[in-house]
Amino acid sequence: MQKDPFVTLGVSETVTQNELYEAYKAARSQWESKRFEPGETGAEACEKLDEIEEAYRSANEILQSRYYVTTVSDRLEEADNLIKSRRYDEAQSVLDGITEKTAEWHFLQSIIHYSKRRSPEAVEQLRLAVQMEPGNAKYTSALKQMEGKMHINANPDGAGAGRSDGYQRSGVYNYRDDGGSGRSYSDDENYRRGGRGMTPCDCCTSLICADCCCECMGGDLISCC
Repeated sequence: MQKDPFVTLGVSETVTQNELYEAYKAARSQWESKRFEPGETGAEACEKLDEIEEAYRSANEILQSRYYVTTVSDRLEEADNLIKSRRYDEAQSVLDGITEKTAEWHFLQSIIHYSKRRSPEAVEQLRLAVQMEPGNAKYTSALKQMEGKMHINANPDGAGAGRSDGYQRSGVYNYRDDGGSGRSYSDDENYRRGGRGMTPCDCCTSLICADCCCECMGGDLISCC
């Protein structure tokens, strides 16, 4: 049975990497001077040094894996919070700094693509997230919504006909967290930034106002009223 590497080095599992290294050096120093002695003493020292090396390597890998998982989780949470604040460029920079592309990474990346009106890329990222975690309801629900939007916009008779970016005019990208709290990311503000087009009512109102002004000045823009 393989011995616990932390026990071999005389430290607890909550040890830091610096503390682990110091314990490793202290353990080696007890046997290094004896490894050149003849007979059983030298053989035992060599055996102990091999055991210490293996224990340090195993314990260090465990600590690094814990640190990595925590770091990736924290970075993904940071990106998610930036997305909630609509700071998409900053969120993208955080995602770019994460080397391991988890399902959550692809999900957050899809939201950023969606915010920048890159609907096909958003769908592709969602599909990757679902492939990695097919049982995740948040990912599958978001993908279903996005594919539905793409289908509507591909239909000439649909509400989104004529748009080349794959978006409906009032599209909202909804998903639900595992905890049940609802969140949504909408592209409505993107259209507000681009300005609001004139509706038929706006056109009629403008003509009526213009006609009134003409009549006040002795003219008549619209003869029937």
